[in-house]
Amino acid sequence: MSRLNFLSLLSAVCLAQSVVAAAQTNDLPGTVSFLQLNDYLARVVKHNDAIQAQLLEAGASQHKAKSEYGAFEPVLDLAATREANRRTNNVEQQASQNSNLLFDEQNDIYDAGVETLLPIGGKVRLGYNMSALDNNVNPYGGLLSSTNNFYTKQYQTFVGATLTQPLLKGAGWAVTMAPLRLAAMDSDIAYQQYRRQFMLTVSRAESAYWNLYYAQQQLDFYDESVKVSQELLNDTRQKSQAGQGSDLDVMEAQSGLALRQTKHNEALQDYYDAIGNLLSFTGDSPWPGSHEAVSAGGTLVRAADRPASTNTIYTYQDGMQDVLTCNPDYLVASKKVDEGRIRVEVARNQEYPELNFKGAYGFSGLATTAGGAMDAMETTATPAWSAGLEFSMPLFGDIKDRNLYKAARLALAEASSTLRDTQNQIANHLDLMIQKTRAWQDSIRSYQTVVHFNEELLKTQTERLKAGTIDAHKLLEVEADLLDSRQQLANAMVQYQRSLIDCNLTTGGILKHHNLEISREQLKHETAKFLQD
Repeated sequence: MSRLNFLSLLSAVCLAQSVVAAAQTNDLPGTVSFLQLNDYLARVVKHNDAIQAQLLEAGASQHKAKSEYGAFEPVLDLAATREANRRTNNVEQQASQNSNLLFDEQNDIYDAGVETLLPIGGKVRLGYNMSALDNNVNPYGGLLSSTNNFYTKQYQTFVGATLTQPLLKGAGWAVTMAPLRLAAMDSDIAYQQYRRQFMLTVSRAESAYWNLYYAQQQLDFYDESVKVSQELLNDTRQKSQAGQGSDLDVMEAQSGLALRQTKHNEALQDYYDAIGNLLSFTGDSPWPGSHEAVSAGGTLVRAADRPASTNTIYTYQDGMQDVLTCNPDYLVASKKVDEGRIRVEVARNQEYPELNFKGAYGFSGLATTAGGAMDAMETTATPAWSAGLEFSMPLFGDIKDRNLYKAARLALAEASSTLRDTQNQIANHLDLMIQKTRAWQDSIRSYQTVVHFNEELLKTQTERLKAGTIDAHKLLEVEADLLDSRQQLANAMVQYQRSLIDCNLTTGGILKHHNLEISREQLKHETAKFLQD
């Protein structure tokens, strides 16, 4: 070795030793808390603000849908009017009022009615009217003098029903019930959007959990690697002191230890980052295990579950069956097509001209007392009725509704195209994820073979080093290969788990997979509790 190379190696070893000394002061104190995936996800569901916000929005849409039933709620109208008139009669008015020069009246009018919308589009109103009439009109003609001092008080009552029923435009169940059906579909869409947000949050939270697993695995691998390097350094020093090795061998072992300790420190930072990412889904303050908590001897958080490498992978056919019933994007697109059909049906009806049937039927009574007026309706009153048709039509062919109908048809075509595109994208992505999952499963088997070989090789090379048949450099190479293969295996297992998450996310079955699916009834119960709080 040249002098220049020797000095470079010496300076590198000195720098690495200083890093080792600094890192060793950051050993992980405190106790270890093992976190299971299901417990973590339950905490996410309970405390994640994004999920809670979407849940409240879905609950609000349910109440909006129910509010549409208010269109059929009977409405009670009550009115009370006090009117007073005092005027000078003209000649014609004097002749009709027995030559009275002045007309003076003070009336009390009471009106009550109940009106409601019928499912077939008509409006019916049942009403009652009572008028207390008090005026100076002389009812006896020429029998009395034509003065203004004769006042008569009468009570007039009327009870009747009126009906206005569209026969063309606005007629029928389809048009009347359309707002309710659209509101119900909007509620379904909001529910699926809640499920989508729920699924995305759960999938990201689960990925964060496996990131923590990978970070802690790296930390464990480097712990073992540092341990092996430390034992190698101790052995090399003993041999050097016994005259069986050179100082250069000791420096090489020191360099290998320093490099691994530096990587260990980087893995420790990744571990902290993984914990911080985990916390972001629960809305918690820094978990015991963060920088401050660890340095204070707090509790470390570690993933207790291990990625599975033998899970049953979706077949394409089973996956697409789940897509049609569980995937929120597909279900939302399907609901929008249904909404488009309803709007087209309503818009087609609005092109018709207006033709309304109007009818009324009732009884009236007149007496000097209120009770007498009510009795008169039953005894002496005759019914009054009316029936007729009312027609109206725009003169230029209804420009507005004709274009709205065309717009509704185009919107339906757009929604249908979006549905087909959504289904194709989901199908292609599902097929890709299935192939990707199988590829990672094959990689896991290959890496397991490599790890097993390197573990056996490290055992063999360790024995050969003790026997003096190889040098420390060869052992460090074998240990580095083992470290690399272990990291690749852990990464493959995590990537396999992520591809499974993506498959479940694509099919819409991730909530069912974790027993987190929430029904519409459960959603209603959760929002009801919020309103009570």
